[in-house]
Amino acid sequence: MKSKILTIAGIILLGVAVFFGVRFFLDTYSPKNLKTEQLGPVPAVTAQAQAPDETVLDETQQAAPDETAEESEEVLAVDFEALQTINPDIYAWIDIPGTDISYPVVQSPDNDYRYLRTNSDGLYSAGGAIFSEATYNSTGFSDPVTILYGHHMNAGNIMFGHLQDYYSDPEFTDLDSPIMIYTPDGNYEYRVFAAIPYSREHILYHYDMSDPSVFQAFIETVMDARELGAFFNEEYVPQDPETDKVLILSTCLTGNNTRRFLVLATLSGSH
Repeated sequence: MKSKILTIAGIILLGVAVFFGVRFFLDTYSPKNLKTEQLGPVPAVTAQAQAPDETVLDETQQAAPDETAEESEEVLAVDFEALQTINPDIYAWIDIPGTDISYPVVQSPDNDYRYLRTNSDGLYSAGGAIFSEATYNSTGFSDPVTILYGHHMNAGNIMFGHLQDYYSDPEFTDLDSPIMIYTPDGNYEYRVFAAIPYSREHILYHYDMSDPSVFQAFIETVMDARELGAFFNEEYVPQDPETDKVLILSTCLTGNNTRRFLVLATLSGSH
């Protein structure tokens, strides 16, 4: 009898453990806890998740002096040939010195939503990848405004999960750290002029940035967004709407997934 009671108790305890384990997984990784700018239905993806290949990023090396930048920065040597063997949609690498943000950048030529639930290896992943949309941006960072999207997840420090934390921290923003973009054809250095809470509107759908007057109006709207959690550095505000290039990093606003947190930066040098 005693043995039977112990067996039943063991089964009950096992059931409770399984229940809470499943509940933790669903609470952490369910779609409602994945935060990014979603523009429409997310297509089903069935491939299994796999950790990104870390061998394609070499050790850091000192860059040659950049004639167009005020000072040279330590750069990464990225093996794009190896990356594109894994996934031909990889076209760049983003790195923000002083943070844990250092990832491949992808763009699907025919499905803007693919990388919401697909990692840079091309496999299913709840965290998705850092991506841009082929409908609105080229892969050459030559558009007036290029937007990169990344998830902000409730659990785990991946993608743009800590983006808002960094740019809300005076100790970090005082470092004036650039945003570095690496591509097979050259490297780009951007300097942050604003980091702000923003509405959920799709910026490149609502603003034709090829029109200098629209571009300027958008920048003025950004600089007028004086609310809690906003950061500004007027030294790097775009001055010429006809020639300046802007990079925007977009993720969900902490505590309010109906809004976005944007980091906006001006191209300051390339080589």
